[in-house]
Amino acid sequence: MKFQCTITECDTVKRDPNLSPERAFAILPTKAPPVQISSLFHAEWPLCSSCLRWVILCVVCCGCSSGTFRANNDDVPNRYNIKTENVVLHSDVKLDEDHELIQNLKQVRRQIADTLELKLGEKKVEVYLFKDEETYHKFLANNYPGLPPRRAYFVGTSTSLSIYTVWSERILVDLRHEFTHGVLHASLPKVPLWLDEGLAEYFELPTAPGIPRADYLEDLSGLMKNGWRPNLQRLEHLDEVGEMQRLDYAESWAWVHWMLHNNPQTRSALIEYANNPSQAVGLPLSRRLRQFHPNPESALAEWIAAAK
Repeated sequence: MKFQCTITECDTVKRDPNLSPERAFAILPTKAPPVQISSLFHAEWPLCSSCLRWVILCVVCCGCSSGTFRANNDDVPNRYNIKTENVVLHSDVKLDEDHELIQNLKQVRRQIADTLELKLGEKKVEVYLFKDEETYHKFLANNYPGLPPRRAYFVGTSTSLSIYTVWSERILVDLRHEFTHGVLHASLPKVPLWLDEGLAEYFELPTAPGIPRADYLEDLSGLMKNGWRPNLQRLEHLDEVGEMQRLDYAESWAWVHWMLHNNPQTRSALIEYANNPSQAVGLPLSRRLRQFHPNPESALAEWIAAAK
């Protein structure tokens, strides 16, 4: 039986096979459900096109060879449990149900539903919160050998949606990003890769999602000065996370933000697309936009330059 497992860089790095990956997909034998593993890590990235490449590594680990890639329940936090709004928090940190972290997850779930006019699914998102880095990294090493130590991971299968994270100063930012993945995959049968990441970046900040991200605007504006231009059609052809660069995450966020806030037509186009992603095969969003906008790429470029 053959196994194909890949780990791919999610933030722009130099071509160094020793650097840790951020976002990964593990493709398991057909008898086991596919596993999507997404981790969160943000780093500075250069404006050098030669550095904007992904490092693809092969995972050789017992998780693949055993035919399963599932966490041992004995290793996960279970001292405290809170169930609310299709979210189950398993934690070794004692939190009240009205804690800011719990309220924030409930808030972002409602924000996603309201923004996308999305009917939320009944599937639960399980959040496992470790009290310290030692126990968290030990869990990763035991259950997902070969994966790098990151602050948060989203693991999605056909039967479960799980987030593993550790208590830190950035817990709100980390959880909002990964939790967005969980809510989307709990509610939609399919989420196009660029949209999945664009929306996760959009809802990541603990402030109002409509506030433009200064870091991405600065990066994209700098790239435009060197000749780069937005290209939604190119993003739509990315269906392997290993193909994505940090630039693609920034551009995905920009398209999501611009369409939601540009005018009612672009907003409706994105919402309809998000709720019916299967229709993208027959009429991708890039073509839909051109039905009422002659050059959406130029419009987005102008918005990036003006917002910067």
